[in-house]
Amino acid sequence: MNAHTSERRYELDWIRIMAILVVFLYHSSRFFNLSNWHIKNINTYAWVEMWTYFAALWMMPLFFVISGASLFFALKKSSGWKKLYSDKFSRLMVPVIFATVTHSALQIYLERITHNQFSGPFLSFLPKYFSGLYLEIGGSGNFAFHGMHLWYLLFLFFYSLICYPLFIWLTRGGYQVLKRITNLFALPGLMYLSFPIPLLMMKLIIPHSVLVVGNGGWGFLYYLWFLIAGFIIASNDRLNGQIKDKRTISLLLAVIFTIFYLYQSFSLSSIGFPAGISPWIYSSFRYISAWCWLLAILGYGTRYLSFNRPILRHLNEGVLPFYILHQTVLLCFGYFIMTMEILDALKWAMVSISSFFVIIGICLVIIQKIDLLRFLFGMKTSQPLFTRLRKRNALIIQHFIYIGLIIFSVLNPSAGHHSNRSPMPVSFDKGKDIILNSNSITNLSKTGIKLVRDDNTSAGQAIEFSTGSITRPSANPQIYAEMRFSAPTGRYIVWLRGKCIKDIYSDSIWLQVDNQIGTLDGRMFGNWLNIHPVDTWAWASDGIKPVAVLLKYSGDHTIRIQPRQTPHRIDQIWLSRFQHRIPDTFQTIK
Repeated sequence: MNAHTSERRYELDWIRIMAILVVFLYHSSRFFNLSNWHIKNINTYAWVEMWTYFAALWMMPLFFVISGASLFFALKKSSGWKKLYSDKFSRLMVPVIFATVTHSALQIYLERITHNQFSGPFLSFLPKYFSGLYLEIGGSGNFAFHGMHLWYLLFLFFYSLICYPLFIWLTRGGYQVLKRITNLFALPGLMYLSFPIPLLMMKLIIPHSVLVVGNGGWGFLYYLWFLIAGFIIASNDRLNGQIKDKRTISLLLAVIFTIFYLYQSFSLSSIGFPAGISPWIYSSFRYISAWCWLLAILGYGTRYLSFNRPILRHLNEGVLPFYILHQTVLLCFGYFIMTMEILDALKWAMVSISSFFVIIGICLVIIQKIDLLRFLFGMKTSQPLFTRLRKRNALIIQHFIYIGLIIFSVLNPSAGHHSNRSPMPVSFDKGKDIILNSNSITNLSKTGIKLVRDDNTSAGQAIEFSTGSITRPSANPQIYAEMRFSAPTGRYIVWLRGKCIKDIYSDSIWLQVDNQIGTLDGRMFGNWLNIHPVDTWAWASDGIKPVAVLLKYSGDHTIRIQPRQTPHRIDQIWLSRFQHRIPDTFQTIK
């Protein structure tokens, strides 16, 4: 093993501190981007969405790479599996458990009241908090078992345990294998191909529906490779030397590939590729862009940040409590500030500056001075009591508390907010909403679809899917209808007026917008039979649950609908800015 790798890598500490500030900036901008979030400003901006796309490329992967490198050094000092488990549980899982029963509940409450899913004071919401598992914004469950944004700590804990046998083997019996791998990666230019290849292999092997489940801009399974890659990078001086020497090339490549990635994601005139290879080209550029940024950041960090300062220890200690607190504080300030009638730039400045200094104040004045809070926030403590809480019996109790809360919430869905999904009056904005029907069709498949006369529709005819049902999304569907329309950028909630014409479960469609067409991305809509009588025209999104699409640029857009099951009919597609619950009418929108 190289001698240098046994020394502390101060650049990793500095990079981690800077990355936390990027996370703070990222979340402070989420009030204003197009995508849904816990609290939103009334005005949203495509350029902010573009910034969040860019940051998500490398932000959370960087944390897992740094964590993987840290594991390499930690395992050299580790006293074995039990000690690693105890240390990681205290450092990572105790803050998650603490968050699930405290400030995560406040985040869910603020989301529910701003999404019209709950009304009333916080104390009246608390009994409903332990009801179902919170899995997505606007979902039916409330209990945030992952601590909301602390999902990173949860997955880092489990991934560290999963990778422990591999890492131990690589540093001992498999050292020669590790050496050959790192020497291969260190070959000139090869590291730009070697690190993205496992991501492409995951895309090839793992079902799309599993791989896309994630947060922070990536599927959760991808982060496993970033953790392993960080371990690999930390183990070899030659590879680190290549990363350092090629830092300018890495940065140049990162900029080039990212420009193409963002152009394809947001441009009105993005390049079209054949349906079969389009997802692979898009993903390849994304994977390579991410790794070029990671290599550039590590390269410049190694060159300019490999030094120690007295303040580094204090900053490094404060990273975790700052991360744990930042989103809750941002949402608390955002709840009040986003409703103010002031410039949006001023809103962002007020939220960001106020939150930053409040978080710093809480960390310095309260958390760092109280041993109980230091323990709950994953920090080192001096009192013997907290040392005992890291022992086997105390850990077992903490496991039971956490697992017990999850089981209780799963078995207690009745206290949720399902009643708040009742129909709301039609909120149609003629200036901002989009209405499409059979007259909007620009392209039809040759079979499996037809236009039929129906006097109960907006155009006197309906789109009927009659044959060719599919069981999963297709990158090249054989049965579809496309509609073209003009609209400004924004997030639109999609409602469909349709009906099931037979008393069987056969009434859902797959909907894709713009650059989703020709890929496996999209959303399922319909399911009228779940909520409406057979042969009755009525409104649905994904059943009663609203689902939105993002229009990332202003101008002409294309929607493609294809049957998931048949037969059923479609009348109108309503892209709404403000219809947050199912309409209280079965009639057409005029």
